[in-house]
Amino acid sequence: MWETRDLTCVILLAVMSFIYTVAVGQLGHLVTGIIWFNYLFTVGHMIFISFGFLIYGGRRWRLLLQGVLVALLTLSTYLSGVPFDLVSKIPMIFTSFFADLIFNTFYPFFKKRNWLKWLSILFSFSFVLLSFLFNTLNIFIFCPPQSLSAFVSLYALLLPLTLIETALGGWFGFEIYKRVERPKGQTNSDQF
Repeated sequence: MWETRDLTCVILLAVMSFIYTVAVGQLGHLVTGIIWFNYLFTVGHMIFISFGFLIYGGRRWRLLLQGVLVALLTLSTYLSGVPFDLVSKIPMIFTSFFADLIFNTFYPFFKKRNWLKWLSILFSFSFVLLSFLFNTLNIFIFCPPQSLSAFVSLYALLLPLTLIETALGGWFGFEIYKRVERPKGQTNSDQF
């Protein structure tokens, strides 16, 4: 059952991701003129995505809804393609769907063993790789071969930096989750 807290988190994280995209995330393209250079700022997106994944607590379809909202909100930006191109936003939705489906299945296993930090980092890596896969398929189907070659070449060039930023984003998302999520019954005054 969906709670008000879940919907609030989904909407707030989608809006924060949109604000990050507008303020920082699309600077790679705007400065260089290369559309896919936005992977330079992966860390911010991974913080919002991994935090959202953890705060939803293994409940299905919240991450998908967050991905759909981000895709709709960022329709006018250079995140994952040119502005106002609906086709370029499809990989964001597919990535959110498969990440939600796969990782919410394993969430209870990792939570029971207190391995959520490692799940968050693994989730971030998998999310970026799924995003790359679906973006590659999208470009392969809907764009000329030169676009695919440019995308794969640029992604390979930025891969070391992207992997470091992905790990940091997953870790920061977990640290924020630790500070926000408290055991049931504990209030802010219990911390002091």
